[in-house]
Amino acid sequence: MQYKKRIQSALFLALASAVCFSAQLRPQAESADTFIPQEYAVYCEEIGGAYGICPELLEAIMESESSGNPGAQNGNCKGLMQINLLYHRDRMERLGVSDIYNARGNILLAADYLAELFREYGDIGTVLMIYNGSRDAVSRGERADYTDYALNIMKRSEQLERQHRK
Repeated sequence: MQYKKRIQSALFLALASAVCFSAQLRPQAESADTFIPQEYAVYCEEIGGAYGICPELLEAIMESESSGNPGAQNGNCKGLMQINLLYHRDRMERLGVSDIYNARGNILLAADYLAELFREYGDIGTVLMIYNGSRDAVSRGERADYTDYALNIMKRSEQLERQHRK
């Protein structure tokens, strides 16, 4: 079982690298390519790099979830990445995040959750549907029947990657 987990982790890291060019090749985000403040783009680069997650993917999720508003809330979902407090209190404690509205902490929580989902499911569309709370995400992902949310995030992430390579 441990061997299988190590293989899954290695596959996750390979997938994450294939999904995104290295953050080291990426120029600093500018307002022309995203409306996300530079400070948040830097957090996405730093945290994304630590988790092997494309910073542009984090930015695309942030644009969609909160339009870059760290005070955004929708029910139990809070902050830039719309972290659901009901499901992630343990994660907050484990990562030492005490303020859900802290931009860096909120991005850290999202990246940690996304990394967990990538390790378990591997498929970016499935990961995004689960992140968004889509009904039947796993079975839809198996059929590559992605929601508009997942498709839009993947498309926006790709656009940001292209812009950052210039």
